[in-house]
Amino acid sequence: MKLFLLSMLTISTTYGQITTTKIIDKSQNLETIKYDSVNNFLHKNVYQYIGQELYLKGKSENDRKPRDGYVDFYTEYKKNFDNIVYKCCGDTVFKIRSKYSELAGKYFKVVDVIKHPKANEMPSLYGDKYYLKLIEKSSQDTLFYEYYTKSEYNFPFIVVGYFEKLKSIAIGKKFVFSSNRIDTKKTDISTGNPIVSKLGETWECVDVTIDEKEFDLSLVLKDGIGQKMIYDYKITTDPETWVGIYTLNHAIKYKNQFGLDIWNTILLGKVKIGMTKEMCKLSWGEPQKINETITSKSKSEQWVYSDNYLYFANNKVIAIQ
Repeated sequence: MKLFLLSMLTISTTYGQITTTKIIDKSQNLETIKYDSVNNFLHKNVYQYIGQELYLKGKSENDRKPRDGYVDFYTEYKKNFDNIVYKCCGDTVFKIRSKYSELAGKYFKVVDVIKHPKANEMPSLYGDKYYLKLIEKSSQDTLFYEYYTKSEYNFPFIVVGYFEKLKSIAIGKKFVFSSNRIDTKKTDISTGNPIVSKLGETWECVDVTIDEKEFDLSLVLKDGIGQKMIYDYKITTDPETWVGIYTLNHAIKYKNQFGLDIWNTILLGKVKIGMTKEMCKLSWGEPQKINETITSKSKSEQWVYSDNYLYFANNKVIAIQ
């Protein structure tokens, strides 16, 4: 009997203990994902910004004067939206803005990412909003930037790690441009003289920078005679998706494959009778629409562009309108 009671007591003691298990919150888990420097704007992967240094871009003169300042910078954030604007302009109209001269060109360290205070109770409105807790490098001020995961266009920062990664990828890359890809208004950034472009010439990326006119992230390209121009940095991601922009290796391949005459036609942004679909896409890009005509004897296609039509039979242009 004593043995039985002792056994029951042991069982009771074993099953009477309550244990707790820590469940890692989603936000905490996201914080452990390392930023890979491949993207500047991280959408919903916002916690990867923690520990990163951000550079606040300037604005072009047209964007700066009418609206003197930046939005979404606060010294603190509150649930009732009575947020205090960081370095407020003080103007009665633009009191929600921070002074342009006080923020432009500054560096900030991201020390934390905080969900919007109303994210849980009103997810449809605030579920995609966060606050980046920042420390401004020179003043050591602590402030908050309201971050919206769906608003890449309005993101005013360049991540320093991304910039460095882009430089390592882009510098040394070589490109060939079609004649309509080099704007006639482009000037040599060293001399101010108009760019004199030669058909089929090679341009090499020698630097990555932010131009001080539009404050866009740009490549510095240099040709064989020393002319330098700036160009949209996005061409480094996949140049072949940009009509009229080719890596040097692809340009050499197409020139050898098609012959000099057809290759020069492509570089001029033109098409002519006898060109294949591949050649036409390289020159004009994808058509807006393709209409097919099928008969018992043949199949033909009409490619629709904004101002022209191409007609194909057996993979070759037979008419141009």
